Amino acid sequence: MGVTVVTVASGDLGHGMVIVSTYPPRRCGLASFTADLVAAIREVAPDLRVGVAAVDRDGMAYGPDVVAVIDQDRVDSYRAAAVRIADLGTVAVLIEHEYGIFGGADGIYLLAFVAELTERGVPYVVTTHTVLTRPSTGQRETLRQLCAGAAAVTVFTAATRDLLAGIRVADPVRIVVVPHGAPDEVRHGTDPSALRPAIADLDLHLPVVTTFGLLSAGKGVADAIDAVAQLVPTHPGLRYVVAGKTHPEVVRVDGESCRSELLAQVRRLRLTEHVRFIDAFLTVPEIGALLRRTKVCVTPYRSPEQISSGALTFALAAGRPVVSTAYRYAEDMLSGGAGVLVPCGDPDGLAAGLDKLIADPEALALAARAAAGAGAGLSWPAVAARTADLLRDVAGRPAPAATATRVSRLRLSHLRRLTVPAGIVRFARGAEPEPMSGSCVDDMARLGIVAADLAAVGVRTRQAVVWMRSVLLYLGSAVTSTGMHNLRDAAGGWTDRPYLGDHVGRAMWAAGRIAGTAGAPFDVRTAAGGLLSRLSALAIPLAGAGLRPTAYAILGLAEGSPVRHRGLVALLLEVMDHQWERNATLDWRWPEDRLTYDNGRLVEAMLVGAGVAGFPEAASRALDGLEWLVAQVGLDDGPLRCVGNRWRYREAARFGAGPDPDEGDEQPIDAAALVAALVAAYGHTGEIRYAIRAVNAFRWFLGRNRLGAELYDAATGGCRDGLGTDAASANEGAESTLAYHQAVLSLAQVGLWAVVDRESSR
Repeated sequence: MGVTVVTVASGDLGHGMVIVSTYPPRRCGLASFTADLVAAIREVAPDLRVGVAAVDRDGMAYGPDVVAVIDQDRVDSYRAAAVRIADLGTVAVLIEHEYGIFGGADGIYLLAFVAELTERGVPYVVTTHTVLTRPSTGQRETLRQLCAGAAAVTVFTAATRDLLAGIRVADPVRIVVVPHGAPDEVRHGTDPSALRPAIADLDLHLPVVTTFGLLSAGKGVADAIDAVAQLVPTHPGLRYVVAGKTHPEVVRVDGESCRSELLAQVRRLRLTEHVRFIDAFLTVPEIGALLRRTKVCVTPYRSPEQISSGALTFALAAGRPVVSTAYRYAEDMLSGGAGVLVPCGDPDGLAAGLDKLIADPEALALAARAAAGAGAGLSWPAVAARTADLLRDVAGRPAPAATATRVSRLRLSHLRRLTVPAGIVRFARGAEPEPMSGSCVDDMARLGIVAADLAAVGVRTRQAVVWMRSVLLYLGSAVTSTGMHNLRDAAGGWTDRPYLGDHVGRAMWAAGRIAGTAGAPFDVRTAAGGLLSRLSALAIPLAGAGLRPTAYAILGLAEGSPVRHRGLVALLLEVMDHQWERNATLDWRWPEDRLTYDNGRLVEAMLVGAGVAGFPEAASRALDGLEWLVAQVGLDDGPLRCVGNRWRYREAARFGAGPDPDEGDEQPIDAAALVAALVAAYGHTGEIRYAIRAVNAFRWFLGRNRLGAELYDAATGGCRDGLGTDAASANEGAESTLAYHQAVLSLAQVGLWAVVDRESSR
């Protein structure tokens, strides 16, 4: 068949979107889903021109919605369709992925299609309708390659997002949750005279149980019929309605044997008065009318892998409770009490679940209310609006490379420019260092951490070793029995008295980080371990200097020698945890009365320390505080808005609104600290949401902030000192530049970002 081109009604799809899927008149659940989605997008986003590339194997005649027809079983048809779509001026493509729809082994022909799209600069999005826990090698690799080139991958639930990322098929940062939609009509009745008699004459006073959708053995209807047989003696009025044609692909292979076996089962169990089959494709109004006559819906799928169900979605949208086998989508959607979950392939469990609701009107009413709540956000207009926003967002973006990795080209030239024999120069005017500003322990410790991180990821290791040696000498010269100097002038002399403060904690952190870095030479690690031992004598008195130096000390001790320093880490962690427990309230879940600077480091230290000391309560408190902090800086609601350098006090707590102008400039160290806290949470819990947030927080440096200003200067390798009310600072000092490198390297160490060398190694 090749590719059949169908002219769009307007004659032009320029600047439009194309959805690749099955489509009516082909009859399957995916085709119905796509038709509903197209209609809803046109309703809520009339500015978008939407066409369909229909996957077909029967030579069907399609209407004007369809811009191309792809022969499911011919790879050249996929390539030709991609060329046609690009030539139409399409700016984004949405692929509805389902197993068994696309040709070739494991649907591999689809890869030829997206390769052509990518070559022509057309970005695409993938919606996964089934995600397998244990895919075959071919299934996994095909889906992985498909997702690798996608601008975004959408799933129906958060659990599916975690599964997709967990089996390493898709990049977690690109996975977006967009619910399965349901038409508004399922909530409303229809004129009984317009209904087929099998629906219209259902007695509203009887317990009617319903399963609807295309029939196949995997639907589990046989198990539900066995369950009904158990219930009829105690519920003689029970009626079970099975509505839907046999799936066309089942008919293609086995004819109507599936339906015949079910009819024989009903006769054998003497259930002909209790089980009714409606052998028809129901319209949406008919489904709505059937649901209005239904007490409980049943989705008895036999596979726990099922990650979507139109029937379950429609039932919840109509406010009907569901008894379901425990497949993935049902586990997610019914978790709020909208029904009863039972094991897959368990007729006894289905019977018990149905009896629990049918026999108890109060339980039925509670489940119905929960179902209505769960279904409230599932209307097609709401889902279509989210889909349209996503397609607009990816339109015009080049398709990502097949490595599916975010990459920064590492440029260390500004750090080298700032580094002089006496230390790293604190300030710069523009990108030009101001040597007379001197240096400090704080910044040299940060340089040591960055150097260790470079060695850890195997980038610029020669330069990293030079810096580590320099840092250890500098920090060692600052130590006394009572504390450390911090400030040093341009000539190399200390300008302050030794004391206990942030700089001591940061020095411990740098020493521990270097000592624990396998990529550092043995002599460097040994020297760092010796410095950490010297500084550890200051750890207990340091706890009296504040939570930040305590946090930095925990990070150093935990990374440098966790076994040796476990007891000391536990003591410092108890100090932090006690302060957190004493100070936090419902509205202010933080250990201090104000949010100041480097806030995320408190969370990071609690999580890292809890892992070393075996203190799960501290980790739980830190994660709760992190959620509160994320809300305070509005990360989940848009671009990150760091607390300004005038700080935020308890009475000014907020959720997602961002700082007022009078809070001062946003600073890079705060963005970097939040990135690190989220990376630590990701490592501690394995939950993908923290990874996504970490990357989003890092993008503050790249322009995803309230001004849209790039803080990182790719031309120099420096970072601007802050984000003011109206503009970013023009100056690129040591603290800010080191903060950027700490942030990107923390992501790189857990595989959320890649750094590649921009310059020749020195």
